[in-house]
Amino acid sequence: MSKSFRTAFFTPVLLCHILFPGPGPVEACLVENLESLNRVDGLDDILRIINFLEEAASFSRDKGRFQGLVAEFSQEQVSAFFQYLLSEHNPGLKSLRLKLVPGNRVEGWVIIDLDSRGLPGNRNLYFAAKIEQEARRVRLNFSSLFLETRRVQPEIVNALIDLVARTRGLEARHLNDWYDLPEGIARVETGAGSLLIYY
Repeated sequence: MSKSFRTAFFTPVLLCHILFPGPGPVEACLVENLESLNRVDGLDDILRIINFLEEAASFSRDKGRFQGLVAEFSQEQVSAFFQYLLSEHNPGLKSLRLKLVPGNRVEGWVIIDLDSRGLPGNRNLYFAAKIEQEARRVRLNFSSLFLETRRVQPEIVNALIDLVARTRGLEARHLNDWYDLPEGIARVETGAGSLLIYY
């Protein structure tokens, strides 16, 4: 799965890391050492999605086409998968829960443990967004974004991302940026509590 695609779904969490920065860059990477998965809840869910993405990419490389099939994953499986990808390099991520709604809508609840960043307690981040698609590119169009009970404007988040990116010499990725789907994936669609992946 491409790094840029992962970033699209992690951008709300990046907000917490910008507001409460810790040591080192914010990264999310795919499994490099499967042994480390033993520490993760939802191991079967995580491995099922990883294996699916690897097989879809392999088929696409070998055959040069999509398979014309649809895979369905529950919102619990998708939540476990994204939580694992983030928490491997960001131990302050305590919980990530997604609610998938028909019409390509997604709602999220993220809990960040600030003890690891020298601040007391946890912070809750809530968001609602629509997954927009154009060819094989997707983006999240946020309709609401809250840190605890305070509404956060996407423009402010994008300005903070620009600031942090400049100071760290990184490429800025904004809330409304477009991202390529993983290799072998044609499009995604949300159902009631599920993610449908066309491949």
